[in-house]
Amino acid sequence: MSRTTTNGRTRAAVTAKAGDKIVIEALAGELLSVCLATLKTYGLSAAKLVELAASASVDRPGRKSAFTAVLAEAECLANLLNKWVENPNYRDATGRPAVLPLVKGKGCSFAALAQEFFPGWSVADVVGFGTKTRVLERVGRDKVAMINSTVLFTGNASLILAHLIRSVRRLFSTGDFNRRARSALLEGWPDRTSIVAVSDEDFSEFIKFIRPQVSDWAEMSNRWLFQRSQSTKSRSRKKREAGLQIFVFRD
Repeated sequence: MSRTTTNGRTRAAVTAKAGDKIVIEALAGELLSVCLATLKTYGLSAAKLVELAASASVDRPGRKSAFTAVLAEAECLANLLNKWVENPNYRDATGRPAVLPLVKGKGCSFAALAQEFFPGWSVADVVGFGTKTRVLERVGRDKVAMINSTVLFTGNASLILAHLIRSVRRLFSTGDFNRRARSALLEGWPDRTSIVAVSDEDFSEFIKFIRPQVSDWAEMSNRWLFQRSQSTKSRSRKKREAGLQIFVFRD
């Protein structure tokens, strides 16, 4: 009797596991469909996406990360702007970021900043990158001026896609941890979503209301983590990126 019961339970477990696999495969197919549909909006054809998917499925140790390189360039540009803003040598008489000559003349030049933060790049390429990301503009033939001290990803397809890849990896990492956690309350990482159907007008009001809240949370998180990263207390030598990422969505 016990053997029959055990076999029955075993068959039930196998059936349940097979059912789970079918559901997971269906969900995986939908996830791939969402990814492909999104990537098509970036101008990629179905044939090219199939080719890229086949290439991505091949494990190639040492393969360079395109999204890491793109985001690294944006960070270099942000560091260049920070020095331009904060270093007194790059300010004008009013204390604002000065209009800089492209090449060395009297005072500091943009070429000096370009060589410091973009070694191996030509000055023209750095100016082109800064113009494309709308942080600087040419003044005449031989000068540049800062028009924005922050590198904005909005409106730049490659930066947005690189940021999207990093965000998806973080979301997948959170999901992978949470699916293995034995207790959602005690061990799960925060992954909470608030969803309500509202009108477009109400959504616009929501954006106005929530934007400062999101900024404050992110800034508080960044300050806390930065202070800990600079701490001299004895801690584990193993370091990992950690933080808070929030986004507002509309389906």
